[in-house]
Amino acid sequence: MTTTTRISDAFVPDRWYDWMNVDTTTKTALFTSGVLQSNPEVAALLGGGGRTMNMPFWKDMSDDEPGIASDDPAVESVAEKLTSGKDVCRRQLRTHSVSVADLTPVLTGGDPLTRLREASSRFWERHFQRTFVHHLTGLFTDNSTNDSGDMINDISNDDATTATSAELVSAEAVIDAQHTMGDKNNVFSVIMMHSDVQKRLKKLNLIDFLPDSNGQVMFESYLGLRIIVDDGCRKLTVAAGDTTNRSKYWTYLAAPGAAVWAESPTATPAEVKREPAQGNGMGVETIYMRRQYVMHVPGIKWTDTSVAGEFPSYADLKNVSNHDRVYAERKQIPLALLITNG
Repeated sequence: MTTTTRISDAFVPDRWYDWMNVDTTTKTALFTSGVLQSNPEVAALLGGGGRTMNMPFWKDMSDDEPGIASDDPAVESVAEKLTSGKDVCRRQLRTHSVSVADLTPVLTGGDPLTRLREASSRFWERHFQRTFVHHLTGLFTDNSTNDSGDMINDISNDDATTATSAELVSAEAVIDAQHTMGDKNNVFSVIMMHSDVQKRLKKLNLIDFLPDSNGQVMFESYLGLRIIVDDGCRKLTVAAGDTTNRSKYWTYLAAPGAAVWAESPTATPAEVKREPAQGNGMGVETIYMRRQYVMHVPGIKWTDTSVAGEFPSYADLKNVSNHDRVYAERKQIPLALLITNG
């Protein structure tokens, strides 16, 4: 007689959380590329209470010319005042559940727990990547609105004619985006783009391949930047029949550590519920997952001005009113945005 292994037979909540945590940090491109880096100080803040957490920082000194030494006792040095600022990050708590009928593994074979882990890993990978992209949408919109767009290179255009090469992604356009960082332009390691932009680079045969740190997995690269492709990257589309506007694509450049990350397990990060009556008595099991974390770009304060629920939705993350740059120097924030027509 064949015996079906149920999820509840092999499910260990603590082990499941460890799996989720390890899979997130070892399989998600934002982590493996180094753009998102764990921060123990933020993790300590996350362990406390509150929706938002304050992150005070010391402001840098000015670039004024130093004084010239003198032997005149009447000439005194005027001390520059060292001041501080306050950055703010936001707690996120997200949940997800998925059900599996006992009949499914009977018909398909395989270990249902392994299949659930693989599917859940891909789900959270996509979620964290989309969360980062939505953060970028909000902070770059704030940059355009309130900081003169000093982190943005916009070569796009609205026109009835076909986009020219000067309005499409190119080495020149990427380099100009990098140089919004001035003499710090070489800090970038990742370029994150929509697949339509990737397609243009492929057609031009401009994509190279870089090995990972172990020399095993090969990553697509452009101008030495590792490519991350996500169709969640902002694409401003035009309505059907619109002949006066064009689609616009947002392509992001990021340096290692451009964003910080911390995760703290909830009291019950995962659990299984069994419903024996469902499936006409065959039974259905549901696994519930909960992730509590912080994802934050240092220097971009979360204002919490407009949040509809207890925790920010994707729409809230994109809302310009929830972001405010508190680092005075553009070079302190190693991110850049390139806007093109393809």
